[in-house]
Amino acid sequence: MNFDGLDAGMGEYSPSLHGTLDAGLEPSMDPHLNPTLLQAVELDPEGLAVPVPEPVHLMEGMFSELHSVVSEVGIPVTATHFDVQEEMLWMGNHRGHVTSFFGPTMGRYSSFQVHSTDDIRHIQSLETGVLFLSKCNLKCFTRGGLVMFDYPMDEGADMHSLLMTDNNTLLMGGLQNYVVEMDLNTVQETQKFTVEVPGVAIMRQTSRFFFCGHTSGKVTLRDLRSFKMEHEFDAFSGSLSDFDVHGNLLAACGFSSRGLNGLACDRFLMVYDLRMMRAVTPLQVHVDPLFLRFIPTYTSRLAIISQTGQCQFCEPTGLANVADIFHVNTVGQLLMSFDVSSSKQALAFGDSGGCVHLWSDAPEVSFNDYSRETDFALPCLVDTLPQLDWNHDLLPLSLIPTPLTSTEPLLSDWPTALVTPSPRRAPPVDPEILRTMKTVGFIGYAANPRTRPRNQVPYKIKDVELEYDNYNQVPESPIGRDEEPHLYMVPKKFRKVTIKYSKLGLEDFDFKHYNRTLFAGLEPHIPNAYCNCMIQVLYFLEPIRCLVQNHLCQKEFCLACELGFLFHMLDLSRGDPCQASNFLRAFRTIPEASALGLILADSDEQTGKARLGRLIQSWNRFILTQLHQETQEQEGPQAYRGASSSRALRPGVKTVRNISPQ
Repeated sequence: MNFDGLDAGMGEYSPSLHGTLDAGLEPSMDPHLNPTLLQAVELDPEGLAVPVPEPVHLMEGMFSELHSVVSEVGIPVTATHFDVQEEMLWMGNHRGHVTSFFGPTMGRYSSFQVHSTDDIRHIQSLETGVLFLSKCNLKCFTRGGLVMFDYPMDEGADMHSLLMTDNNTLLMGGLQNYVVEMDLNTVQETQKFTVEVPGVAIMRQTSRFFFCGHTSGKVTLRDLRSFKMEHEFDAFSGSLSDFDVHGNLLAACGFSSRGLNGLACDRFLMVYDLRMMRAVTPLQVHVDPLFLRFIPTYTSRLAIISQTGQCQFCEPTGLANVADIFHVNTVGQLLMSFDVSSSKQALAFGDSGGCVHLWSDAPEVSFNDYSRETDFALPCLVDTLPQLDWNHDLLPLSLIPTPLTSTEPLLSDWPTALVTPSPRRAPPVDPEILRTMKTVGFIGYAANPRTRPRNQVPYKIKDVELEYDNYNQVPESPIGRDEEPHLYMVPKKFRKVTIKYSKLGLEDFDFKHYNRTLFAGLEPHIPNAYCNCMIQVLYFLEPIRCLVQNHLCQKEFCLACELGFLFHMLDLSRGDPCQASNFLRAFRTIPEASALGLILADSDEQTGKARLGRLIQSWNRFILTQLHQETQEQEGPQAYRGASSSRALRPGVKTVRNISPQ
């Protein structure tokens, strides 16, 4: 954009635009802020601008103001852009700061600094992020504000505009004698096209040409592949302000030279027919045009915007009507940027006072025809926690989130002097893998030698293990642990303990040495003891435990009855081990268990041939099905232990002594 023909005071943004601001004071914190500058907006306690909740009445088909917000007071808005992927409006200001607003309500979505000194000159949204062009830098950020890449320009570059030619390629032009083509996948320059001085300030594209607007007042049409100039339109004698292309028409506005008087804004829009490549009758308007855009809805009408905030709509081939002029309420500020949404339902204006104005012609405005959903930060869950019943015995206290405070140290925050990083040493690669490995390119392939279990890597090497065993915090057992040669990789305190019986039986074995809790275990030295682990899992499932403990029937071998007696003994054992011999005896008599291969021979368990992983899964499915069938067979009062008849008086009933603690 060329600002040579604008107000002379706009060149360096003199203090006259915001003279009430003190030097070094942030504009949003200035106590002497002119209240007339913030009409129709208000500042929230954090200094952010929010619209005043006034009723908005829009007439269908006629543009009028919908909302106005302030990004930073007194900092000119140099670029505005409607996101083509989501319902968002982006703005960049003269100090390199960027803010995004969500939806027609203009709620603030994100705000971050893109450049420390240069202004934002062009904004372009992508599928994965947003591009921001400054004088000598191109940056890509996520919509939340994270940097994706930073591409610096050549020394002396003065970029003004960029153009997306496809999803992964863009052109960047400015006030230098070249245009840069860049690949977004590799973030590298692919080509550099030479153009005439003073360079390209505005770029547009159709299916036939690249349209390049020069500050000298010319518009050139260039080939899509070679970027060579095919046609040239000498639109204005002074400078070009803006132009747009739609269909077969090109409309441009700019400044004409007045000799010694300098440049003057030309109220005639130059219109060109791209079919004949010549100018048609110029269009006279009633405002001083600074921006223009085609808004092709029902007709190909033009929106002409002046620097003072006047907006006029007219047909490019007709006569302009004074009645079609509207005014943007800038409160005396100058318009610096303008954009139209892809749905043609919304207009965005940025002024020199830091305000962004949203106009629309529909009450239910949509920036894009098909927008994807916007990702928002997760809401605070503290205010939405459910009510907790403190009288409940099994209430998990982990439902109450613990806030992390920065003032108090955590228990896990050890002093640096007591913390030593000790990374785990990677085990050496099997020599068989290195011997059989074949290399293709830089990737090696080798067959699995099957020397260790799948997805398991020993975390102790043998020589380290010997030193580890010398420092054992668990005292040695009274009787000792079996030293089996194939268990050298298992730490001693995790090895299997063999109960050695004496003349007194189990009375001479100290179980409390290994179990100091009140939770009872099950002895593993009986056939088919592989199911002990799942029996204990079922014991801690309260619905199943209550179901089998209240079950009683007259069947001789009933798993539900035996499991209920076993659970009853676990309740009474107070930490002493129990035997599931009665349950396993009844389990071996069920034909379905034998058919499914759940009954193991002693040799299979000792040699380790049984695949216990799949076996315990099959056992779990079988026992749940069997318990369901047995508890559903009798629903009368005789099926529960509360009945008047006692099981101890019926024949064929197993005694509790067999599963009691020994």
